[in-house]
Amino acid sequence: MQLTAEHAEWGRLDVTLDDLGCDRSWEEIHRVRGVELTCPECGGQVHARLSKLDTRHFYHRTKPPSCSLANESLEHHLLKLELVTCARAAGFQAELEVAAPTGEWRADVMVFGSDGTRLMALEAQLSPITVEDIAARTGLYERDGVRVCWFGFRPRPWVGTVPTLLVQAPEDRGQVWTVTAGLARLSTRPMSWSPVSTALSDAVSWMLTGQIVPHKPLSSARQVTAEDNGYEWAQGWTRSWNDVWRLWWTASTYAALDAECAREEAEARRRQQAEEEDAARRWAVEEEEKARKKAVKDQAYATFWGRTGLDQRQWKYFWALAELFLDRNLVFGAPDSRYGDGRPVYERGGPDGKQWTLVGVACPDPRRLRAWAEELPLLVASYRELDTLAGRAWAPFQVYVFDPDTGEMDQERVLPTE
Repeated sequence: MQLTAEHAEWGRLDVTLDDLGCDRSWEEIHRVRGVELTCPECGGQVHARLSKLDTRHFYHRTKPPSCSLANESLEHHLLKLELVTCARAAGFQAELEVAAPTGEWRADVMVFGSDGTRLMALEAQLSPITVEDIAARTGLYERDGVRVCWFGFRPRPWVGTVPTLLVQAPEDRGQVWTVTAGLARLSTRPMSWSPVSTALSDAVSWMLTGQIVPHKPLSSARQVTAEDNGYEWAQGWTRSWNDVWRLWWTASTYAALDAECAREEAEARRRQQAEEEDAARRWAVEEEEKARKKAVKDQAYATFWGRTGLDQRQWKYFWALAELFLDRNLVFGAPDSRYGDGRPVYERGGPDGKQWTLVGVACPDPRRLRAWAEELPLLVASYRELDTLAGRAWAPFQVYVFDPDTGEMDQERVLPTE
């Protein structure tokens, strides 16, 4: 069942038009002997007739197996007829079964602009086709400057990979064709796409007038869901739950809003990345500073142990003797150049033990004594160190001796030599 034919003199005939598109009438071709009509695709002879429902159409007396027009299903025929009717109702010139000059494509319905240029192809795609093939066919239209929309009845793997609308035929007379999938609106609170159901005639009018456009989602909202967040037509309905629509029709304002949301998200990601990179740089600087301080500290300890001749075991005994003799909870700091490379001694106090009070200096370098030695007690690990300090005293020094090898504990007041 097809709707167009070719006449040698009259040209192209379209039975959906009252004048057949060539200023002729149906009566001039229906059951008229001698009228020769051919198929625009295969060139075979066709004849005009009425269906049981009084639908005008052409048919091949001998159906050729390779002619798509001759083998077109009733569903395809009815959808194609509805599409051309919708386009004409929207105020556009539309023709059925229009082929490219090169023959590389044949549109089910071709809609023309006011200047006669090819505006948009409306394709009823009901037979199986691969994603790659439909993408290639879409590319041919785009190459020739023709927009296209593919229409179907049910989910297929290719649906949503190219501009698509799924539709439903009316069940009863008086009802209209409706769009069941492929049209969506964007909400920003929270940001999500939701399905839009409408009459097919409205959708065709909107796409021809540019009120809706095929749009690939740009922001983080990448699927169309119902208000209860349940799965809708954009996901999980073809071969696996991973199948999703890549683009759908939406109003230009929603497409612009989605692009703006995508820009804001990209800017937020950029700021976050910049903050993370800045934090990473600060962390690297801090770690470098920690490493530097640790190296300085390690070197100070190495110098301290080398100068005093003490080891870790001896130091533990020294510490224990000092706490026992002074009856204080002591903490020893790291070797400090401010105190002659000795270790400052703190008394831990306060209700939580976090209050530290400087109460002395342990094992300072006798050559680097300063004014603090007059005020702070000096703790040494042997009488030999005591004698060395005595030889360098310029004022009275308070000195404690805690020998870790002998366990001796003593307190001396060193006076300057005359």
